[in-house]
Amino acid sequence: MFYIVFALISAFLAPVPLTAWIGNPYRFTGLSVYLGCIILFILAWQTKNTEKVLGYLIGSAVIVSFLAVLQHFGLNLVPHEAYREGYVSYGTMANADFLGTYTAFILPAAILFFLRYKKIFWLISVAFLHAGLMVSTMWGEWLVIMVALVIIAWYALKEKGKRKAFVQVIVVLAVVTCFFFSVGKKEAIIKRAAVIPTEAFSSLRLEDKAGSGRIFIWRHTLNIIPHVWAFGLGPDHLIYAGIKFGGKTPVDKAHNVYLEIAVTMGLFALLAYLVFLSFFLRPGPNETGFVLWLMIFVYLVQGLFNIDVVMIMPLF
Repeated sequence: MFYIVFALISAFLAPVPLTAWIGNPYRFTGLSVYLGCIILFILAWQTKNTEKVLGYLIGSAVIVSFLAVLQHFGLNLVPHEAYREGYVSYGTMANADFLGTYTAFILPAAILFFLRYKKIFWLISVAFLHAGLMVSTMWGEWLVIMVALVIIAWYALKEKGKRKAFVQVIVVLAVVTCFFFSVGKKEAIIKRAAVIPTEAFSSLRLEDKAGSGRIFIWRHTLNIIPHVWAFGLGPDHLIYAGIKFGGKTPVDKAHNVYLEIAVTMGLFALLAYLVFLSFFLRPGPNETGFVLWLMIFVYLVQGLFNIDVVMIMPLF
């Protein structure tokens, strides 16, 4: 409720009301989207069929990943704008970055479902979701999933009944990885994997170009926050701050979920949001609770270098 109040104040004080409520014309993540997510949260909290809903979520992601794999091999069944010609795989997410977020968010659920039920469908789902993650070429999400796999390994090794299934998962992930390093647009995947050390060192040196310009964007966003610290620029208003990457491209998102809230809705809203999230930062009392916790963990970690978008935020 505190978050809603601070976000509403930010929206009412925003200089461009239409953007504050609907969002800028590139993102459409105005306050109305957050209010819609609150309604979805209440509905999800009341559901008695959590596992069934998660099953549908995984199944949907398999379809999206399959479409992304087809795009990787030159067959695009998804209508797209002319300027997207030549883009890497994006599934139905319009952007490879968002495909990476989507598949990384749901992949842990598919893995844990297989460890629990040991049905071939869930293993096939793991293969397709990992394939979607691979063809997105988003190395940040690759690293997040590696961390998630370490957590899953710890979880599986504690219980004898899950060890064999976990080995099968690792084999499938390794086979899929090797496959996409060998066929299709393999050069794009190999190139992205090769830049990881360079990007890591650039980030440590705080070079503006690091993380596809994210260090540049974060630096300028942090400079703005002290001037609008209470209630921010207004929801989805960063586009009006005048930040231009390379002196040409307008910056409309902070590329960090937490900085985005701080600069657009203010530090009060960010603090309320973080306190709200803190209730979910420990595993639940059962296996389904652990699945949800790991999905939340992955989403929040990738949120350090990515943005909320209307295709994925409602699912989160």
